[in-house]
Amino acid sequence: MDASSAATETTLTYDELAVGDTFERGSTTLTEAEITSFAGEYDPQPFHLDHDAGADSMFGGLVASGLHTYCACNRLATEAFFSRVAFMGGRGVDELRWHRPVRPGDTLSVSVEVTTKRVSESNPDRGYVDVDVTGTNADGDVVVTWTVLGMVRIAA
Repeated sequence: MDASSAATETTLTYDELAVGDTFERGSTTLTEAEITSFAGEYDPQPFHLDHDAGADSMFGGLVASGLHTYCACNRLATEAFFSRVAFMGGRGVDELRWHRPVRPGDTLSVSVEVTTKRVSESNPDRGYVDVDVTGTNADGDVVVTWTVLGMVRIAA
């Protein structure tokens, strides 16, 4: 199933998802103002706040906080997948990794792939659906990855 072609109004239940289903949607471009604003509020490292400090760092320029990159890509993952399924919440996040820096003007997109699923033994109304989230820049370079351990409602 190519889940990315499903209508956005469709709410998919556990039974309608299969391992290997992929969901893609949208993109976002991080501006310098957004990068420095986020960093000032949540991750005030000099290389996220100041051009000169960024230039003097191992990054060679201003870069977005990894947390900002994660949050921006998580928003896209929510639009692509979590808001389109009968998502009941998460059990955790595993293997969060930043692969390359994100700079002002970078456009990010996301792919979400169902990797495992199993019915809950203790709660018959839900199944456990784990998905890999991959954020890429406009060149197709991977910038961030993580696995969401999710719960999805089983059709009644």
